Amino acid sequence: MAKLQMLSLEDDDIIARHIKEKSNYCDVAHLYVATYGICQVILRELSPIDLDGSGRLTICANVEKHNVTPGYKNWKGVFNVSTYDLDRDTSRRLYEFKEFDEEFLEYVAKLVLDVLTEIDEANGSNNRLALRRDEILQNLRDCGFEKKILLERYSKLSRDRKHRALVYNCFGQKIGDALKVEIVSTATGEVVASKWDNDLPRCAVSRKSAINKTVWDGDTFCISIGRPQPFDSILVKLSINE
Repeated sequence: MAKLQMLSLEDDDIIARHIKEKSNYCDVAHLYVATYGICQVILRELSPIDLDGSGRLTICANVEKHNVTPGYKNWKGVFNVSTYDLDRDTSRRLYEFKEFDEEFLEYVAKLVLDVLTEIDEANGSNNRLALRRDEILQNLRDCGFEKKILLERYSKLSRDRKHRALVYNCFGQKIGDALKVEIVSTATGEVVASKWDNDLPRCAVSRKSAINKTVWDGDTFCISIGRPQPFDSILVKLSINE
């Protein structure tokens, strides 16, 4: 059975077109971008999880679209994905938010957990999400709806063993799915340099899966992005003297 690898919200097509035109195509994926980070935080909180055998779940907003039946659909055997169509009132509420603040994060988190719980119950409640929902929600609040996961495979000690480069995969509403490097002194544990991924928030692909290689070059730590060519592009070139 497949583990859930991707969780996202999708705009109503008609509303999305209006938003694109009104914003002169600066806002091309309104709900997807606004909710991407919190969806990734929830997914990491639950991972690994086999929800219904599908690798992807898309929660769809429906305001103007016609002939849509709200609820859960499993396309397993066809695309190995599942969808959940929201009702009109819930969909409208998502579009009513003018700011993506704490109230918005709380609303989205509860909504997504409700959808996941319903799907889990439809598939035998193997993950006991109905019983764990409140605990999961509190965990999300406690971490500020952000996750910072150390990628030990890509974190490396410098040749002189005086510094360690720590590579983190970070998730959140303001950063999406991003990478952060912290260089720490092995003697004191002090962070002597740090750098974020560029162009936050990143809401397209998994940054962890995009890493090709990490390497120390003197006092500079480099992350190579892109496959199959090594060093196709340098995401972070960070001197400990910066």
